[in-house]
Amino acid sequence: MAAPTVVAALAEELAAHPPFDRMDPEELRELAGRVSVRYVDEGERLFREGEPTGPAFFVVKKGTVELRRRAGAEPEPGDAATDGGGDSPDGVLVDRCDEGDVFGIRPLLAGGDYSATAVVVEDSLLHEIPWEPFRRIMDEQPAVAAWFAAGFAAELPQRFERLLGRAREAARAGREDRILSANENDFRVVEPVRDVATCGPDATIRDAARVMAERNIGSIVVADDERRPIGILTDSDLRRKVVAGGVDPAATPVAAVMSSPVITVPEGRSVTELIGLVLRRRVHHFIVTEDGTPATPVVGIASEHDVLTTQGSHPTVLLNEIMRTNEPDRLRGLRDRAEILLRSYLEQEVAIEFVCSMITEINDALVHRAFERAMTEADAVHGGRPAARACWLAMGSEGRREQLLRTDQDNAIVYEDPAPEDEGRTRAYWLDVGRRTVDLLESFGFSRCPADMMASNPEWNRPLSEWRRTFSRWIETPSREAVMHSSIFLDLRGSHGHAELAGVLRRHCFAEMDRCRSFVPFLAAEALRNPPPLSFFRNFVLEKSGEHAHEFDVKARAMMPLCDAARVLAYEQRLDVDGGTFARYEALARALPDHAGLFDEAAMAYGILVRLRAAEGLRERSSGRYLEIDRLNKVERQTLRTTFTVIGEVQRFLRLRFQLDLMGR
Repeated sequence: MAAPTVVAALAEELAAHPPFDRMDPEELRELAGRVSVRYVDEGERLFREGEPTGPAFFVVKKGTVELRRRAGAEPEPGDAATDGGGDSPDGVLVDRCDEGDVFGIRPLLAGGDYSATAVVVEDSLLHEIPWEPFRRIMDEQPAVAAWFAAGFAAELPQRFERLLGRAREAARAGREDRILSANENDFRVVEPVRDVATCGPDATIRDAARVMAERNIGSIVVADDERRPIGILTDSDLRRKVVAGGVDPAATPVAAVMSSPVITVPEGRSVTELIGLVLRRRVHHFIVTEDGTPATPVVGIASEHDVLTTQGSHPTVLLNEIMRTNEPDRLRGLRDRAEILLRSYLEQEVAIEFVCSMITEINDALVHRAFERAMTEADAVHGGRPAARACWLAMGSEGRREQLLRTDQDNAIVYEDPAPEDEGRTRAYWLDVGRRTVDLLESFGFSRCPADMMASNPEWNRPLSEWRRTFSRWIETPSREAVMHSSIFLDLRGSHGHAELAGVLRRHCFAEMDRCRSFVPFLAAEALRNPPPLSFFRNFVLEKSGEHAHEFDVKARAMMPLCDAARVLAYEQRLDVDGGTFARYEALARALPDHAGLFDEAAMAYGILVRLRAAEGLRERSSGRYLEIDRLNKVERQTLRTTFTVIGEVQRFLRLRFQLDLMGR
C-alpha cells in the first residue's frame, strides 16, 4: 500500500483535472490509495479495438497516447475525430490524449468492448484508475456523473440512461447535499445561532409562545427528551393555525400545530447550499444537528434571513431591493449585482435551468419596475390611463426565459381593442409607454434591438385584433421574413400586465396553424438553414470575414438549430409550453416517448451551450456569441463537438419527420 504522503500527493495531482476535481476530498484520497502509476514505452498498445475491457481506465500523467480506429469502422458517437493519421495500421486517429486526459472509460460506461486501439506515441506515465471503486463514487456523487453525461451526451439514448438519470437528478433537484458545486469551499459558511430555544411536544402552545416572547425570537424547536428535533413552531404557525384557527393555546399541545418534519443540516453548510434549499423546498428555518439528520441532537438553527443577509447578491435579496426602488441608476446597479450572482452560479456549476429561472425572475422584476414607471409618467402626460388593458410581451431569448446576459431587447405590447372614439388616444398612450419602457431598459444595460423589434416601434405596439391579423398573414403566406419574425414572436411570453392577452395570441397561432398546414413544414425547412457546425474535415466552421473573422458563432451554428427544432416540434405537437427550449424538450419527451432519449440529449446539449455562451460573455464583457476556439481547452472543445453530434441527430429527425428531402428543401 502506498505511503500516506504519496497518496495525498497523488490525490492532489488528480484533483487538478476533471472529473476528479468534483469529487469529495476524502473519497478522492481513498481512491488515490488504489491507483497505480504505470510507465509505458513508445509504441506499446495499452488495449486493442475489439478486446474486452480491463478492470481500469487511464489518466495521462506525462506523455501522449493516441486512440485509433480501423478505417471503415463506425465512429463512436461524440468522438472528437482529428484530421489526418489515416496511414497507421491501427486505423484513423480519433483522439490524442495528453496530460490530464481520461481515456479507456467510455467502453466501461457503455458495458462493451474497446472501440479503439490505444497507441503510446511517446514514453509516458499513466495513472491506472480501478473501475469498480470509481463506479461507486460516480453513483454516489452526481457532480461526477454530470461531467460524463455532458461529455458523452451523444451516446445517452442507447447506453447511458442510468448516467443521464443521475445527471438530471443533480441538474434539476440540485441535490440537497450538493448543488453540482466543484468549488463550494470558496463560499462562505452560514454560522447558525447556537442558543436554541426548545420545548417538548407536550408543552402547551401558550408556554411555547411565552418563551418566544421573552427571548424575542420568531421560532422554537420542538424536540424530544434527547433534544432530537421533531418539529418547529413559528410566528407564522401561531397566526395561521392558532389565532386564525380558533385553537385554545392554553389547552392545546405544541405537537398539534407545529410544522413537521423539519429540515435538518449538518454544520458547515455554505450559503450556496442553503440557498438551494430555500428556493427548492420553500423552507424558512434549518435545524443544525450533530450529524445533519433528525436522529441526533440540535446544536443550532439558521433562518432564511440569516442566509440572505450573508450573501447580498442572492436572488431573493435582489428581487426585494428591485421592488423597493424606482431609481434607474439604482436599478441598473442591482442588475450589475445579478451579473455577479450569475458568475458565481456558473463557477459553481449550478444547474443551468435553475440559473435561467433565477435571472429571468430578476429581469422580469426590472421590466415590471420600468413598465410601471413608464405608465405613471404617461398618465401625467395623457391625462390618465385608457380603458384598454395591455400586456408587455417578452420575446426571443427573454420570452424563452434564457436571457442570462444583457443582450439586445426583443419586446412588444398588445392591448385590448379600444372603442372607436378612444382609438387614437389609446394608441398614443401605449406607444408612449413602450418608448419610455424601452428607454428605461436601455438605461439598465439592455441594448436596443438593431432591427427595432421593440415596443417603441408602432409596428410592435398594437391592439389585439391587429396582432391577430399580423400572425394570420405570417402563417398564411410564409416567407423568409415572416419566419424570421415568427422565430422571435412565437416565443412570446406575457411578462407584465394582463398576461391573458398573450395567451389569446398563442391560441390564435395554434388555430391558424391547424388551418394552414404548410406553415410548420416551412418553419422546419427554415430551421435547417443554419449550416452544420463542423466542416467535412471535422474542423469548426468559423466566420470567414468581418469583425468576427476566424471566430465560432455559437448562437447561429449551435444554439439556434436546437432552439429552432424545439420550437417547430412544439408547435407541430400543439404544445402550449410557457417556457423555453428546456421546457419544450421536456414536453416533447412526454408527447413523443419513442424519441425521449433524443430530446433529453438535445436539452442537455443546449444547456451546455447556454452555459458556455454566458461564461464567454462574462469573461469578454460581450454577448458571448463569438468564441475563439483556440482559447478553449481540450475538454471544452471536445464537449462542444459532442453537442454538434446531437445537433446533427436533431436535424436528421426534422428532415425525416417533415420529409424535407422529398420536398426539395
